[in-house]
Amino acid sequence: MADYSTYPVQGNVPHCKVVAFKITLDGANAPTLAASPDNLFIASVARQSQGIFRLTLTHAYKTHVATIPNHNVNATGQARFAQGGPVANVGTSTPVTVDILIVDGSGNVQDPAAANANNFLSGVIIFADTAAV
Repeated sequence: MADYSTYPVQGNVPHCKVVAFKITLDGANAPTLAASPDNLFIASVARQSQGIFRLTLTHAYKTHVATIPNHNVNATGQARFAQGGPVANVGTSTPVTVDILIVDGSGNVQDPAAANANNFLSGVIIFADTAAV
């Protein structure tokens, strides 16, 4: 795997690092990471509890800027939305973990629909590494 510092990013965030992700979902079952290159710099994904999925990254980062998730569904009538959740270990030498929540229209955490090629979570996590951790 190439070093993440070799991928150039342009924008208004100093020393910007953008980590893109794609996770295949299957209801209450364990999620899976899509094949590389969709998930470079992501060590693992796990279902924490109903509708909560944790990404463990491969690197430490200084400052978290944003988590921008998207929940893609296969059929109409699935009122489920992705929302960024808690981010841990930012500013430490430990790899960062990021939670993604699947919520319904009332804000309740819910499991996503069962497995289908069109049911997945994707998005980006943005960091500003303005100083070494």
